[in-house]
Amino acid sequence: MRNINPVALSVVGGVSILAATYILFWVLFLCLDSPNAAREAINILGSYFGGVATLWAAFIAAYLFNDWRVEKNYDLENKYLSNIVIGLRDIHAELLEMQDSSKQIKEVPSKIISYASYLNRSRFEIKPALNKLDADVLIYSRLLNDKDLLDLLENLKGYCYSFENQYNQLIHKYYRDYLNKLNDYFSSTQIVNIDHKDKTSYERIYLEDERRFLSSEIKEIKKFFYLHKSCNANGEKISIDFLELADCSVEAINKFQDACIKKLRPKNET
Repeated sequence: MRNINPVALSVVGGVSILAATYILFWVLFLCLDSPNAAREAINILGSYFGGVATLWAAFIAAYLFNDWRVEKNYDLENKYLSNIVIGLRDIHAELLEMQDSSKQIKEVPSKIISYASYLNRSRFEIKPALNKLDADVLIYSRLLNDKDLLDLLENLKGYCYSFENQYNQLIHKYYRDYLNKLNDYFSSTQIVNIDHKDKTSYERIYLEDERRFLSSEIKEIKKFFYLHKSCNANGEKISIDFLELADCSVEAINKFQDACIKKLRPKNET
């Protein structure tokens, strides 16, 4: 009934009532054996018409109220879904940035990877952002009695919390130690990297002395990527390597975004 125009429904109903009243008038007029048949027919039909008109008005009011309620539910659903999708945008961008820099740092055993921006860039905090989404997801789930988004969010949080914690350890311990040792090497040998205008952002193959000087830091980074990490996902504790954890985090947010977008409904589908 959502696609029925209330004005058209009122007009059709009104015309139908008038037509029925007109037909009944003539039926009563012809059936009543009285010199005042017309007056009596009108009196009888007056009560009938008033009752039917009252019932029809109540029906239209109930229809309009239901129409308004459906409209408001639609607005609430899409409001919360839109808030969730917008809230995921910065989280998604940060995850992709972390994933890309992690893959770069994994190349440290084979070549110099020197990007001070990995340490100094302004970071978007994923955990607080995900916590803020909890309220909108919870309200939406209660509004529609739909737990799918809650389950997807919990899965996303499990991967992202673990990935962010491990990434911070990689950047602020292992990679920072590596860059500090690299700078020590250049300071002690007074070597100038003339091939690179920006001395804080470059990559190239090691010289043998450089590899030997950085051997301990290279070994630690290599071990970090080799060892599996613990992660709570899909309601259970799993063991996973770091880059796989990064991939799963990005995949989880893609699934969550896709689910929200599919649930966003055009008005003509309500």
